Amino acid sequence: MSYAAAFVDLDGTVWRGRSAIPAANAGLRALRDAAVPIVFLTNNTGVRRDEVTSRLDAIGIDYEGEPVVTAAWATAAYLAEHRPDADVHVMGQDTVEAEIEDAGLTLSTEGRADVVVAGYDDRVDFARLTGTLRAFGPGTVFVATNRDRTTPEEDGPVPGANAFVSAIEGMVDQEPVVVGKPETRMADLAAAEVGADVHDCLMIGDNLETDVLMGERAGMDTALVCSGVSAREDVAASEIEPTYVVDDLGDVASLL
Repeated sequence: MSYAAAFVDLDGTVWRGRSAIPAANAGLRALRDAAVPIVFLTNNTGVRRDEVTSRLDAIGIDYEGEPVVTAAWATAAYLAEHRPDADVHVMGQDTVEAEIEDAGLTLSTEGRADVVVAGYDDRVDFARLTGTLRAFGPGTVFVATNRDRTTPEEDGPVPGANAFVSAIEGMVDQEPVVVGKPETRMADLAAAEVGADVHDCLMIGDNLETDVLMGERAGMDTALVCSGVSAREDVAASEIEPTYVVDDLGDVASLL
């Protein structure tokens, strides 16, 4: 097949924790050799777009200046478009706050806010939860960077953003607007980065419930790599149907 671009997930597809997945370079090379533009597309909110280069270099992954779309940057872009004058309370990583500030919005550190943004936050304690609860008032908009259940690390899975988003949802009884995968906003942003029609692109990722489902919703072909969250047996038990199932990113050459 020939694709206008390939959207390549990072966690569980290119790296696991702080280590490269062995076949990742071969898969990226195959895409480049086939002249398929790459956009790195990740729900990871712990790394800024301009920091991906150094992280890839540090783990031995070849990087050739391809665009990067992160859930943190996408969340900031969403707020800048829809709530540009909002005061925003963040329960998430410093990266999320930095992206929101760079987008021209104002961070709220105490009291009520116009928007509450939640995502992965390994600093959460009772006081942080209390501050987030008190940021809600009449009309406060609740936004989630993503709802990943888990994140793959070298020694096994760790809780993902959904653990923190669900804690807030349980307190305020309000469903969030979700920006990251499996919502299609990030697919649209990625397609815009390379001037492609999203329907002509391939989504490659390790998670049925985020990567593959987003691609399915966006009308894309999808490739599940079994190097991270989801395994082949998960496909048989799921209503989400990837176009392809491969062992790892190195097998992408067989799809081109």
